[in-house]
Amino acid sequence: MIYHRRADERGKADFSWLESYHSFSFGRYYDANFMGFENLRVINDDKIAGGGGFNTHPHQDMEIITFVTKGALEHKDTLGSHAIIRPGEIQIMSAGTGIYHSEHNHLSDSDTTLFQIWIEPNKKGVTPRYEQYDYMDRRVENGLTVLVTPEGGDKIASIHAQAKISLGHYTKKEKVSLELNCSKSYWLQMVDGTMNWKGSELNRGDGLAFKDEDLFEAESITDCEFLLFELA
Repeated sequence: MIYHRRADERGKADFSWLESYHSFSFGRYYDANFMGFENLRVINDDKIAGGGGFNTHPHQDMEIITFVTKGALEHKDTLGSHAIIRPGEIQIMSAGTGIYHSEHNHLSDSDTTLFQIWIEPNKKGVTPRYEQYDYMDRRVENGLTVLVTPEGGDKIASIHAQAKISLGHYTKKEKVSLELNCSKSYWLQMVDGTMNWKGSELNRGDGLAFKDEDLFEAESITDCEFLLFELA
């Protein structure tokens, strides 16, 4: 079974400093049919205006991943972490027993765009933690680069959840062929460029949910990137 969640069907929040599109119910946007997918709870496609951002606020018992696609995001938290997240890096924060953090566009004169992702943990009450890695020296051209696994690894972030996140990076006019495990569920989130899938265009913001599938095939129309979530 495959379901296509089109970008223009998502919820939207529009403030003076933030434009955000929600793949799943979030904040003031509610759709009983889209409360998440397996343990994947939030995918927000955010554009933060220069100098704007989220002031200090709390989280608890959630795995929070930030994937910046343009600009630079400044992160501060009560663990003492202070970092700038840029394209080519993956960041994960385990909220666990409780953490406060803030996120602001580090640039004063241009937008920062990113995907913020929440995954429900498989264990509550863990000690909060922060990880950030540059993956560019590992990025696979016309294939998948592993970014997050439960175990982590060399420049691979770890997560307290049954979830694996990989980045698909393909150049123009390449065949995309992904072998899937029928016992797992998958969510493919387009983050850049365009792919042709069964005669339909997939663009930034589009998502595909997979269940009971052993193969995904498409073709890149332009250079493109997507995040692939493998979920229990």
